[in-house]
Amino acid sequence: MRLTLTLLLSISAAPVLSQDVPAAPPVGVANTVEVKGVLPGPGFWQASKGGNTVWILASIRPVPKGMEWETIKLERRLAESQALIGGPSVKLDSKLGFFAKIGLVPSLLKARKNPDGRTLQEILPPETYRRWLVMKQKYIGNDKDIESWRPIFAAQELYEKAIRKAGLSNEGIVWPEAKDLAKKADVPVTRPEITVDIGDPKKFIKEFNKRALSDVACFEKTLDSIERDVQFMAERGRLWAVGDIAGYRRIAQTDFSGACIDALVGSGIGQSAGLGDVQQRALNAWLQAVDAAAAKNRSSVAVVNIAELIKPGGLLDRLQARGYVITEPVYVP
Repeated sequence: MRLTLTLLLSISAAPVLSQDVPAAPPVGVANTVEVKGVLPGPGFWQASKGGNTVWILASIRPVPKGMEWETIKLERRLAESQALIGGPSVKLDSKLGFFAKIGLVPSLLKARKNPDGRTLQEILPPETYRRWLVMKQKYIGNDKDIESWRPIFAAQELYEKAIRKAGLSNEGIVWPEAKDLAKKADVPVTRPEITVDIGDPKKFIKEFNKRALSDVACFEKTLDSIERDVQFMAERGRLWAVGDIAGYRRIAQTDFSGACIDALVGSGIGQSAGLGDVQQRALNAWLQAVDAAAAKNRSSVAVVNIAELIKPGGLLDRLQARGYVITEPVYVP
């Protein structure tokens, strides 16, 4: 989802990568979790090859606002390491300077609206629209303008408002901390980045304004996530922050980001802009950075999104297929 918003509102993007897990909510998890004090901090996956080790720290969001986690384990790993690798990012390049980009804002805001002037009620299936009205009233209120938005943008707005009301924050808490600690420890920092040249952004936005997106599935899965998952997100954040990965895995999640990214990068305009394979290219760049660090350094630290790390066929499985021996974090209650 953030890929879509960043792409259209700032001409740069960082993908939020999808997670394929069961959708049924767990039994016995409280609707709200009060997180107090400084939590002991997440564990590290150990990826070893040829006598060298890459310590993998999973990043997570959303998390409870103000949640604090103890960084001493990260500080110790960095103190004995020769590199810090960040999660992959995507940069959309254009020839425009800063002030020219600012001049695109009116066109970007227009891009939120359906190109044919239709409303959500006209686009969405009746049952989906009824669900939307209930959640819109709960989290957004009486906003008439949003009814003219494309489903993918309306879904993002609803999701952001829902997690905010649940006392959650969608800001990253791992990478900023890791970068600061690496700087203090004088550890070199790298972050794999894929650059996509979209050419003339004015032309890109004009073309986007004309085209409809296949984003109803994105909209529906976002509603599913809000209905099923928001009440458990604080608990997932707490489990991550105490290093209980087994407990984290037991709380199922709805994959909506994959459908929303596909709605954009799989569209005609996304394909023509070279975004079709950007997600896989970004993941491959991260794996290549890990390979380079493991070949050179006795010890390295890498940060990456937990969803892409632990899902079936995800980065842990791909590292194992590349010859790494993977050791799971050990949780001590």
